This record gives sequence, structure tokens and C-alpha cells, in this order.
Amino acid sequence: MSRFLATIMTGLFLAVLPVSGAKPVAQTKNPIHRISSELPADEEMTYASISRTNPFEIVPAAGMSITDEISDDDMSLMADDMIAFAKKYIGTRYVRGGKSPKGFDCSGFTGYVFSQFGYSLAPSSSAQYGQGTKIDRSEISKGDLLFFTGRNSRSGRVGHVGIAIDNDPVTGEITFIHAATSGGIRIDRTSAPYYANRFIGARRVL
Repeated sequence: MSRFLATIMTGLFLAVLPVSGAKPVAQTKNPIHRISSELPADEEMTYASISRTNPFEIVPAAGMSITDEISDDDMSLMADDMIAFAKKYIGTRYVRGGKSPKGFDCSGFTGYVFSQFGYSLAPSSSAQYGQGTKIDRSEISKGDLLFFTGRNSRSGRVGHVGIAIDNDPVTGEITFIHAATSGGIRIDRTSAPYYANRFIGARRVL
């Protein structure tokens, strides 16, 4: 009888013990949430998502121009930088078909300068005349492209291009930098007889 009671007591004692190897789950008052740096697999790479992963990288989303995110003041500063950059090449020789600091022709020079600021221009002056937005002479400002005929002023066809530096609102005098067959990279005025008779129009790309 005593053995039977001892067996029952041992069983009851073992029943109240925790299962071997089991550990109680600790409760935390302030759990730590891990933030993944990876984007969800189904999230499109838009301008906003790229900025979140790398706020110092400005990459436009598909169908959006980077200039949509730049203010007028920023564009003006960019034009200033562009003109300053272009002036570094004053005196560089003219080379027909040239597109590098070793030598430029007119469209090679404008294309090279604009490419340093993220803009791709067509390889010829006549093709560049189809880019950007057409603007009136009174609207011309620094950084705009100016177009002229070639040596034959009566042809009416684009044969030369330069970059506007300044447009005097009082006199209407426009100065521009370009690659001239005589003198290479130089600054001229649209009032000079040679260019006054050949001016065709202007386009804004910035």
C-alpha cells in the first residue's frame, strides 16, 4: 500500500515540472523593428524610391525629365556654369568635324559643352535646330542655342550654331560663344554684319 501511494505521489510531482529543454518566452516592452534597405520585389524604381535608397543620386523615372525637378534659379546657375566651362576653350582651333578639345567645329563645340551637363545634342547644326523649344529673339538668354545660315546668307538653311552668353534688354545686343572657321572658339555679337545677316533663330534646350 505504501509503495502504491509513493508511485502516485511521484507521478503527480513529475506532472507539475516543465517539459525538459523548454524555455519560457521573454516578453519585451520595446521590441526592435529591423528596417530593410532593400526595396520590395514588386516596387517600381521611381524617382522617389531611388532617392530613398540613395538621396545623393538624382535619377529621373521613366518618362520624366530631370529638369522637371530643377528650379529656374538652378537652371540659371547651370547656364552660368555652362558658359564658364565653354569660355575655357576660347582659342581652341577650328577643325571640321571636330568634337573634342583637340579641335571643334560649331556643332561639335555646342554638343561637347552640353554633354558635360547631361544634355545630348544632335551631331549637326541643322539637326540641333530641331531640338529644344523655339524662342523669340527677345526671349534669348544665356545658354540658349543661336542658329545662323552658312556662308551663303540667302540659302535660309542652318549652317552654324553658337551658345548665347548675354542678351542686353535695352539694345537687343546678343553676345555668343562659338567655333568660327577663323579664330576657332571665340566670342562674337549678333550685331556684327556677318552674323546680323545670317541669324535664323534660337532654341532653348536647358
